[in-house]
Amino acid sequence: MRAILLSAVLGFAATFAAAQDVVPDRRVSISEGVDFPGGDIQSIFDTTLDACQAACLANAQCQAFTFNQRSGSCFPKSGATAVEPYQGAISARIFPTDLAVRNIAPARARDLSFLNDSDLQDARALATEIGRLHPANENSVTTLLQLAQDRRALGDTYGALRAMGAALSQLDASDLWVDYALLARSMPREGSGDAGRARVRAVPAAINGYLRADVAGAQATALVELGLALEQDARGREMIRALRLAQDIQPRRDTEALLDEAVGKYGFRVADTTVESDSAAPRICTFFSEPLVRAGVDYTPFVQLPDPKLTVEVNDSQLCIDGVVHGERYSITLREGLPAASGEKLIRNVTLTQYVRDRSPAVRFVSNAYLLPRVGDVAVPIETVNTDTVDLTLRKMTDRSLIRTMQDDLFARPLYEYNQDYLGAQIAQDIWSGTVTVPRDLNRDILARIPMDEALQGQSAGVYILQAAIPGADPYDTPPATQWFIVSDLGVSTVLGTDGLTLMVRGLGDAAARANVTATLLSEGNAVLGTATTDARGVARFDPGMTRGLGVARPALVTVEQGDDMAFLSLRDAAFDLSDRGVEGREAAGPLDVFLATDRGAYRAGEVI
Repeated sequence: MRAILLSAVLGFAATFAAAQDVVPDRRVSISEGVDFPGGDIQSIFDTTLDACQAACLANAQCQAFTFNQRSGSCFPKSGATAVEPYQGAISARIFPTDLAVRNIAPARARDLSFLNDSDLQDARALATEIGRLHPANENSVTTLLQLAQDRRALGDTYGALRAMGAALSQLDASDLWVDYALLARSMPREGSGDAGRARVRAVPAAINGYLRADVAGAQATALVELGLALEQDARGREMIRALRLAQDIQPRRDTEALLDEAVGKYGFRVADTTVESDSAAPRICTFFSEPLVRAGVDYTPFVQLPDPKLTVEVNDSQLCIDGVVHGERYSITLREGLPAASGEKLIRNVTLTQYVRDRSPAVRFVSNAYLLPRVGDVAVPIETVNTDTVDLTLRKMTDRSLIRTMQDDLFARPLYEYNQDYLGAQIAQDIWSGTVTVPRDLNRDILARIPMDEALQGQSAGVYILQAAIPGADPYDTPPATQWFIVSDLGVSTVLGTDGLTLMVRGLGDAAARANVTATLLSEGNAVLGTATTDARGVARFDPGMTRGLGVARPALVTVEQGDDMAFLSLRDAAFDLSDRGVEGREAAGPLDVFLATDRGAYRAGEVI
């Protein structure tokens, strides 16, 4: 218990000390080329200006110092009543921080919890070093402020900043810090050198303005300037927090306008709205600028729906309204207070009016299977939406083009308009085109069967590409659907093992073994690795040496031919293609494979397996 209490006391002491340390106890006002004769407390030799300043600030009796740059000598002094020119000397007067500022600064710092710790550290460092950055050279505050005003009138922003900084080293007032922050923020973006470095002082200067503000109006003004400086520093989220705090302290119309604009650009807001009207189950989706709460929050009360049958679904930064109907218009209101995962909330009601249009005409093939049995009528299933006619184009390619289409990653994939010239010139030739009529039911998926007997009449075995398009549709905006297939009675299966590649061929019409079928093994580079002929059981074998190649020598495809019939099987794909069923299956195992089973089949959340 004593250890816990001691830890708590130490933690409080550290926090209290850190809060008390947000403003320096004392600061310096520098004059170059002058000496403060007399009043020496001590003499320090072979030192630096930084060490001389630190020694004086650490000594409560030290009220000024002179540093001789030529000899590296430091003379802390009890006061500075006389001033004499001295080439190579730098002198400083010490100004204490007002006790009232030191008392209110910790509370002000706690208000700025949305900032980084480094921001407060930078503000303190700037307050400590402001006199070193901008020498006052024995000018009074009145003179320096007039100089700042004159420089600003002439468009010399950096000159005005230097004069304002020199005045701050003596006066340390909230309004002067805010003016300094504005001048720093006004530095041209393309500026470099001292002017460029001054831009980064805008945020710490505005923080210093708030830490020293003793009335509500000054606090709000400093926070507004802080918000603008944060925006310039690409910190829009913190800008919102600063402006919101300013508005809480002293509501103003100009601050409210800035806050609304900031929330619109950087805050939690509706970023976009879409209507998924081409789906069979349409929905209206709103995208927010940041993620919503993943679990534990029911968003339904935050959405005013025109029909109680509609439902609300949330996923990441998306909120969707399900149950809408094609051809209807909906008005949906997202209510003020709708929460984000970060804790931010929608600051006002947002009303969305959306029309769910009818589905766009579409056509697609329902399977990527590419083997059609050469038995009975040959037909291809197709699914259409909101169209009663479909334009068809049939192409034929040779079996020796298969490897090339696989190398080009074209085989069994959709073909787009930019593929057509290459396809027609080097891969396949057009053999038939036509238009078919299909049933139509508004906004519903219609499954139809397209007979291919007429199109394939008189054609030999081979690989075919059937494309289906919406009549009159732009092929770039609405690409045609693509179905690769072969028509064959030869069913092929393979088994790869240490003894090589075993191939089995059976008839798709009668499931009988097919003897005397010529099998050809092709590599990735389209080279023939070997040929074999099936025996009476429909089995052929390729020696192990043919299957061990790497790179372009790796086996890629096996083709089988018997008379005018042919078929092929890719050796690169998964053993079972389930991609048209929403899953792809696991990749083929390497030389070693492991199956692991746990000690029991069911676990509760939080348990370790």
